[in-house]
Amino acid sequence: MKDMLKITLSLVVIFIAAGLIMGVTYKYTSPVRFAAEKKEKEEALKEMAPDATDPIKPAGKWTNHSKPYEYYAATSSGRPVAYIASTAGKGYSSYIQMLVSLDIDLKIKDIKVLHHAETPGLGDQVEDRALFLDQFKGKGLSQLVLVKSETKENIQAISGATISSRAVTNGVKDAVQTLVDKYGAGLRTAAREVTK
Repeated sequence: MKDMLKITLSLVVIFIAAGLIMGVTYKYTSPVRFAAEKKEKEEALKEMAPDATDPIKPAGKWTNHSKPYEYYAATSSGRPVAYIASTAGKGYSSYIQMLVSLDIDLKIKDIKVLHHAETPGLGDQVEDRALFLDQFKGKGLSQLVLVKSETKENIQAISGATISSRAVTNGVKDAVQTLVDKYGAGLRTAAREVTK
């Protein structure tokens, strides 16, 4: 009985000590992590709108998959040069988080995949510019339709990674729709269904 009590007390002391160490570590590393994430976000936004000379600040919030996202109007000397939205699409094994930028004609300028946990060698190919992302450039809302066959007009799915391809396409389409609704003055929604 005394041995059981000693073991229990030893475990309690170990758990308390571990909790204190974790708390102190979090206290000192959290601000560093926050600053690093903020810097990474600012660099990603600047990459999406390299012509912007003014600081890129949030213009508003929107919701996708019940999660909050932001959109931005990138400006140079007060004049818009790009519109950017953060977004995500539900992939095979994760939400694929992205930034989407549009030019002032509301055509896609660029897409940047920020985070995902898709299958290596298959779903992670959605990050490949030459294979997948570059085909979005210059496309408008009505062209964001995923197809399995070769296409110049729409978006061609990656063979073996259709779910991940659809996630990116849907996330991009939702972001573009949000930006068109906000900045499109007369440009209105295209069909929301994405062809399989």
